[in-house]
Amino acid sequence: MADAPFARRLALRLMGAGAALVLPTRTWAQADTALVQPANPGPTAFAARALALRDQALASGDQGYGAVIVREGRIVGEAPSRVVVNRDPTAHAEMEAIRDAARRLGTRDLSGCAMYGSARACPMCAAAAYWAGLSRLYYGAEASDGGPPRLSDGPGRMAE
Repeated sequence: MADAPFARRLALRLMGAGAALVLPTRTWAQADTALVQPANPGPTAFAARALALRDQALASGDQGYGAVIVREGRIVGEAPSRVVVNRDPTAHAEMEAIRDAARRLGTRDLSGCAMYGSARACPMCAAAAYWAGLSRLYYGAEASDGGPPRLSDGPGRMAE
């Protein structure tokens, strides 16, 4: 679905040309699909879901990354990498999962949430997690603790 500002600009352009247009009533806050919740929620179950999303990304021809956002023992957002399929260099799995959680929860503030990724978050994704207010980052099959998200001060270096 197109973003709201683009849809509005398109509608105005079409209406100016005399075309009739019906805009969708659906909002970004409404989820597209129900989230799969693990039968036994816990760090390794959330890590396993991130790895399943990684496999989904690979099957679709994308980079092998997946991520889930968890709040109070429930997945509230998830995504595979969509960099290749969307032709978007910012569509890392972590970024897409943050966007998904924000839409589903109806807020940009993801305080109290943790992210489980198939791999350690890159500096861009760690910064996005920081700005979203995520409390902790975990990565890999063992759900290794990556600590709280931090802002990067350059390639390969994290600010203290």
